[in-house]
Amino acid sequence: MLDSIDLTLWLAGIGMEAVLLALVIWKRVYRALPVFFYYLIWCLASEAGMAVARLFPNAYLPAMLVNITVQSLFQLAILAELGRVVVRYNQVSPLSRTVLVLLTALACVLAGFLNRWTIPTHLPIFEVLYAVLMQLFAALRVVFLLTLVWWSSLQGLIWPTRELRIVTGLGFYIMVSLCIVVLHTNNMAGAEYHWLDQLLVASYLWTLSFWILAATTKVAEPQ
Repeated sequence: MLDSIDLTLWLAGIGMEAVLLALVIWKRVYRALPVFFYYLIWCLASEAGMAVARLFPNAYLPAMLVNITVQSLFQLAILAELGRVVVRYNQVSPLSRTVLVLLTALACVLAGFLNRWTIPTHLPIFEVLYAVLMQLFAALRVVFLLTLVWWSSLQGLIWPTRELRIVTGLGFYIMVSLCIVVLHTNNMAGAEYHWLDQLLVASYLWTLSFWILAATTKVAEPQ
């Protein structure tokens, strides 16, 4: 069962996701950002699925593994989608693949330095997979984020206000996720450190509030 803080955060997340999805439909943001739109649908569907999974203890952790995998892949796809929108907005050609590969390699080095991998071998297999996936996706999201930021800066691209707010909110959540994964893998795991997980959910709520602001932003014309 969820305690009062967890329940409050969970209900707040569902409510804000529902409001955001309604705004995305009302403002027709889904036309410009379809991946972002499908991600919000997935978030609400996964909240319902995880609520059902809590009724079956043996199924909860496998469901959680599926949830974090799909969620993380969606977030990577959103970053790629934002990059395409910025290119169209500035009406420029993308950087060469060589430059992108170099930027990605540099981001991989930095992400690897920030997240010192540890694999707990004493835990059950699903818990080991959970720990590995959390570290893997935390690093991948940072790599994608840094590559996107460095690439747009190198090109001197101007970000539309809506897309800038979306990437800012997602970037904040990505960095907080990395910090919490690093803390969890450095002897800050267990029930006594559950407040770190609550902090991660709270950061997601902040991201949702930023996205709600972005959904109400007027669409800017291409430069």
